[in-house]
Amino acid sequence: MKKVSSRTPREPSRSSLRDIPEVDFGRAKVRRNPYARRIAANGISVHVARGRPRKGTETGVTIPRSIRFPASVWRRLEQRARAEGVPLHRALRAAVLAWAESGQRRGSSRT
Repeated sequence: MKKVSSRTPREPSRSSLRDIPEVDFGRAKVRRNPYARRIAANGISVHVARGRPRKGTETGVTIPRSIRFPASVWRRLEQRARAEGVPLHRALRAAVLAWAESGQRRGSSRT
């Protein structure tokens, strides 16, 4: 078992601080948002394929939301997704995105 040290952590010595080079902010690299250029060019996209997105095609943080439909609507959605050969949630994401994009094209501000 390790002994508890009664010594408090010490600050760096003056000589070690002198050895640390100063930062030249004129040459320092700024880390850019890796998604900013793609979002500016293509707008925000949502990953609708199965599994994790490939490296470089990530969409950033996503927020889970719940949606309620009557059982009969869920059955119809599941049947249609099965017939199309796609997962149900992929079909739902595609439908929501198509609906959102159709509103942008028309310039509609209705909800």
